[in-house]
Amino acid sequence: MAGEMAMEKRRRRHAPPAVASSSSTPAEASGHTPSPPPDLLPDIARRLTSLEDFFSLRASCRDYRALLPASRPHLASQAPLLLVSLYPSFAEALFHPRLRRLHRFRLPWGHHLPPSRLTLLYAHGFLVTATTAAAQYPPRLLLLHLFTGDQQRLPRVPTPFSRAILSADLLVVLFLPGRSTVQHCRPGDALWRVATADAPHVFDDLIFVDATLYALVGLRLATLELSESSLELSFLGGEYDEENRPVGERFMLGECDGEVLLISEEQAETVVYRVFRWVPGEGKWVMITSLGGRTLFLGFHGFAACIGPGFPEIRGDCIYAAGRRLGEWFEYSLVNGTCDVCYAEYVGAPPLNSDSPLRPPVWVFPSLMPA
Repeated sequence: MAGEMAMEKRRRRHAPPAVASSSSTPAEASGHTPSPPPDLLPDIARRLTSLEDFFSLRASCRDYRALLPASRPHLASQAPLLLVSLYPSFAEALFHPRLRRLHRFRLPWGHHLPPSRLTLLYAHGFLVTATTAAAQYPPRLLLLHLFTGDQQRLPRVPTPFSRAILSADLLVVLFLPGRSTVQHCRPGDALWRVATADAPHVFDDLIFVDATLYALVGLRLATLELSESSLELSFLGGEYDEENRPVGERFMLGECDGEVLLISEEQAETVVYRVFRWVPGEGKWVMITSLGGRTLFLGFHGFAACIGPGFPEIRGDCIYAAGRRLGEWFEYSLVNGTCDVCYAEYVGAPPLNSDSPLRPPVWVFPSLMPA
């Protein structure tokens, strides 16, 4: 009997999380009306702050699954997460920065991603991944939907790149900062389209804001129109001299509430970030220290997202930036210039060193799922 009880405890402890089971629940089998009533579900879902709670509620009966798709209104209160690597398996998991623990939510593709693929970014519900050089070169890109497992495959990438961005209608744009070439492709296209800017223009960063593609060219802001094999740059401001040049060492584009931002990073005794907003009437960048309570998130290579106020676990008027070491991120206050260094500590975390082949964590935003 003691042996049977121990076996039962082990089975309960290691049971997989309830993500989206297709089996009937007792309430369904008996024909009883589920509790809580279905008309209250959307409001309940909007208040949940854990993916585990959301998918447990969704999986409790068939009616709930139909009424609670993984969409922006139902995930509005879900805080940003980190997609982290588990060592030594190279599998991926979601880490909650404020709760300081791994989510038990099971990723729909965890068995076949690393080490053959690297996750580049998250945007519009999709993780953009690329095959590694050891697995396949030239690489192929794959868009994986975070909650449904939907896969959108792209052809081989013809030229090298280090940065990728994704539009709301799933246009993937690749580029190398400091180079003049841009590659773009949509799911279903047979080939990537490659376009090059006229000399001496090179792209320091690119970003989509409200369906417009913006380019940073030597601290000048421009809109970028892409076609089959060419591109058109339209500059929105003039050249900068040393007197009015934005301060910083490394620059990237960002976005907040539909406005284009310039974000600078400077390595001093601690990391220093500055934020500049574009003033169309003056055609220049102006430094700001308030985001109206919003928060900016930076990936290791560039801008990730802007989150509005209302998340109790996230500090407003602050920048959350992935660090150079695995599992590291910075929380920088624009109000007083303080910088806290944080680490993702969990069972299976890789060693904190810069020589590991694993990528830095990727920010994931369930609340920014497509509506």
